[in-house]
Amino acid sequence: MCSTQSPAADGCTARCASDSVTDAMRRVRAEFAEMPGLRLTESQAQRLWHLDTVTCAAALGSLVDVGYLLWTRDRRIVRADARRDG
Repeated sequence: MCSTQSPAADGCTARCASDSVTDAMRRVRAEFAEMPGLRLTESQAQRLWHLDTVTCAAALGSLVDVGYLLWTRDRRIVRADARRDG
C-alpha cells in the first residue's frame, strides 16, 4: 500500500493507483480460482471486493485483456474457461 504525505511530489498517486489495481486483480483472480462458476455484474464485483468504480473497471479490464475473465452477453464477468452465456 502507498501512503505519503505529498502524493503528487514523487508520482505516488499513479503508483498507488497501480498498486490498488494490482492488488484488486490478485483478489479477483483468487476469488474466481476458488469459485470458477462465479458470475458477477460490475456493480456486484465492486461491492464484493469493496472497490471504487475506476479500480474495479481497471482490474476486471486487465483480467479480460489477459484472457482470464470475459464478459457474457448479459454483462456478467466470468472466468474465461467457465463461460456460460446468459
